[in-house]
Amino acid sequence: MFDEVVTILENRKVNAEYYKLIFSSKPLSQNVLPGQFLNIQIDGHENLLLRRPFSYYRVQGNRIEILYEILGRGTQVLAEKRKGHTLKALGPLGKPFTQKLKGKKRVLVAGGVGVPPLVFLAEQVQDKTKPLLLIGCKSKKEVLPKAELRKARAEVRYATNDGSYGKKGFVTALLEELIEREDPKSLFIQTCGPNAMMEAVMKMADEFGMEGEASIDERMACGVGACLGCVVETKDGFKTSCVEGPVFSFSELV
Repeated sequence: MFDEVVTILENRKVNAEYYKLIFSSKPLSQNVLPGQFLNIQIDGHENLLLRRPFSYYRVQGNRIEILYEILGRGTQVLAEKRKGHTLKALGPLGKPFTQKLKGKKRVLVAGGVGVPPLVFLAEQVQDKTKPLLLIGCKSKKEVLPKAELRKARAEVRYATNDGSYGKKGFVTALLEELIEREDPKSLFIQTCGPNAMMEAVMKMADEFGMEGEASIDERMACGVGACLGCVVETKDGFKTSCVEGPVFSFSELV
């Protein structure tokens, strides 16, 4: 774990909803795995005392990419940062997704801020069977440019709430279609996104006997398990999402 001052190389919009932040850091880029995150201090506003967690989106050499949406004051200020501005980043933090599966087909179910770590995972895996990356969006304006997915070693399918791109409905509709075609017990689900989406995915997994993992992104103010602001209820009691997660197996979660 390293706490580094980094200089922004690029910070731009990639579509109507997502921004991409790029910086370089050798310590923060070493041995990073999909599902891990950074805690970033965003200066420039008197009320921004707590760090914000951001999943790693892509790591190439020392170059680190973060994909984010404006969800509040912190990300609004971050979006206003320009090339040459500095940030303080703590990482790599957290427990990653499982990369090697034992014969099961990987199905990645993503939505919102859960898209970046699962795109990263789709780029890293070496599965014999091509994984599926199911992405849920409100509308076409949230769909990532094809260039952002060209390195993904997965078949990508979209669902949009308004039907403007891909299948109309929630991303779980794509999972339902898959379950109808394939033995659900042969699938391994990895999900990250809004809590309601992940709860629906885990409910389906429980109903059809599917194993899997969920990245529970609670507010991680410190990132090191000290503030206890990100605790998650598990069958073994409460655990910190920042240290003992953010990735938990479905079987662990209540």
